[in-house]
Amino acid sequence: MDDNKKFERLALRVKLKRWLMTILLIVIVVPVMAGIGYKFTQNLSSTQTEKLMTQFTIRQEVMAPNIQSSDLYISNSGLGGGEVSSHEYKDIDGYHIPWGSANGTYNWLYSEINNDNFVDTTRTAAYNRVTQEKIPMFYNNQVTNPAIKKANELTAVSSMHNYVAEVAVSFDQPMTYQQILAKLPKNIRANWFWIGVGGQADPTLQDNNLMGIRSVGGKITDLSYHSFWKNLKAAKKGNLGQFNQFSLSKYATQYAKKYPSLRQAKFAGVILTGKSESFKALRNRSWISESSVGATIKRVPYIKPRY
Repeated sequence: MDDNKKFERLALRVKLKRWLMTILLIVIVVPVMAGIGYKFTQNLSSTQTEKLMTQFTIRQEVMAPNIQSSDLYISNSGLGGGEVSSHEYKDIDGYHIPWGSANGTYNWLYSEINNDNFVDTTRTAAYNRVTQEKIPMFYNNQVTNPAIKKANELTAVSSMHNYVAEVAVSFDQPMTYQQILAKLPKNIRANWFWIGVGGQADPTLQDNNLMGIRSVGGKITDLSYHSFWKNLKAAKKGNLGQFNQFSLSKYATQYAKKYPSLRQAKFAGVILTGKSESFKALRNRSWISESSVGATIKRVPYIKPRY
C-alpha cells in the first residue's frame, strides 16, 4: 500500500509539473508569437501603405487636370488595413472651388486607389458627379467624331461679366512650352499643360483621367519638369488605367522616353485661367482648334483675382 501511495504521489507531481510547464509555455509563447505576428502584419500593412501613397503621388503629379490636393492622410487605420484619403479643389485665378475627394484602401497584401473619379456626361459636356461642376475637355485632332462633341466656347466665356473661369484649349499642332507662353496674353495663366494622347484615343472617354504637368504661377521650371518626368517613368508601377485599349501608363512611359527635358517637350493643350473677359483676346486664333469651358465662379469684392 505504501509503495502504491508513493507511486500515485509521484505520478501526481509529474502531472502537476507538466501542467505547470504547459501553462508557463502558453503564458510565454502565446504573447511572443502574438507580438511577432502583429509586427509581421504591421510590416505588411506599412509596405502596402507606402505603395498606395506612391500611387497617390504619381496620380496627383501626373494626372490631375488643374486639380490640387489639400492633404493626403491615413484614415480608418486598423489591424487588417485602412484607407488613404485626399481632399481636392481647383484654383481659378485665386478662387478655390471644391472638387471632391480621392480615396484608396489597403490591407496586408493589397492596395488600390478607388475609382472615385466619376463623371456624368452628355453629348455636349461632362460634369464632376460630386460637385456637378463642368469639366474642361480636351480633344484629339485625329478623332473626327469624339464621344463629347467638339466645343469652341471662348466667345461664350468672354461674354460673361465679373467671373473667373478655366478653359481647356486644344492646339492645332503640339507646341513647346516657350511657344505656348509666347502666344498667351499677360492677364491669362496656363495652369496645366496637357501632354495629349496617342493614336486614335478619344480623351473625352477618359473620365477626366488626363495626363499633364501643373505650373506654378503659369511657369514650369526645368526642376519641376524633371520631377514630372520621373513620375511619368514611374507611372508603369501606378497602373493609371486603360480606356478603349489606350493605356495611360504605357503612354506616360513613351512620352518620358521621347521628351526627357522641358526644352524638348511638346504639349497638346493647356488649361487656362483668368477673368472671363480676358479670354476675348484668344478668340479666333488659328493655333486653337477647340476650347472648352470648365468651372466658373462669380467674382466677389473680398477676393481679388491674381491677374
